[in-house]
Amino acid sequence: METDGAAVLPITASCSPAARSCRSHSEAERKRRQRINGHLATLRSLLPSAARMDKATLLGEVVRHVRELRGIADEVASSSVPCEGDEVGVEDEMVEGGCGRVRAWVCCADRPGLMGELSQAVVAARARAVRAEMTTVGGRTRSVLELELVGGSAAIDGEARSAIRAALREVLLDDRNRSVDRFKRQRTSNRFGTAAL
Repeated sequence: METDGAAVLPITASCSPAARSCRSHSEAERKRRQRINGHLATLRSLLPSAARMDKATLLGEVVRHVRELRGIADEVASSSVPCEGDEVGVEDEMVEGGCGRVRAWVCCADRPGLMGELSQAVVAARARAVRAEMTTVGGRTRSVLELELVGGSAAIDGEARSAIRAALREVLLDDRNRSVDRFKRQRTSNRFGTAAL
């Protein structure tokens, strides 16, 4: 290439290796800053009232918000999402006015009639449900019951808790006995009828 009779070499050919390395590093650094600023802009759009925060304050607010969300997720997962294994639990729960209640839960495979079986188990344990929550995910269910003793007893002692736990455990045992029958293959088929011999 010639301009006014002098040959002009392309920039890459005329630059030393050190200058090309410096330019390459500057370009990589510029792209890195653009990516960081793009991610910071995304974080600002996700957090409420974060439009005018400097980078350090914004990152601190993001950390706080993520921890808060993790705590909420852990609380929800531990309280309502069914677990993989079967379990029964009973724990004390005090209510205003001194009336004793227990919080009981059953986690098992979902099946028709489960709520009726839980209701019968509660009645068999001489208690009544004040509140109930049921969560079903992927064929598993977790039922959480808030129970009071029938007869107006103010405190639920260890014997009453054991009776409630035993009654709810029977629901699980009944499910295990049924599941064996539920998954057995049928030995004969009536689809084609019986042939005359």
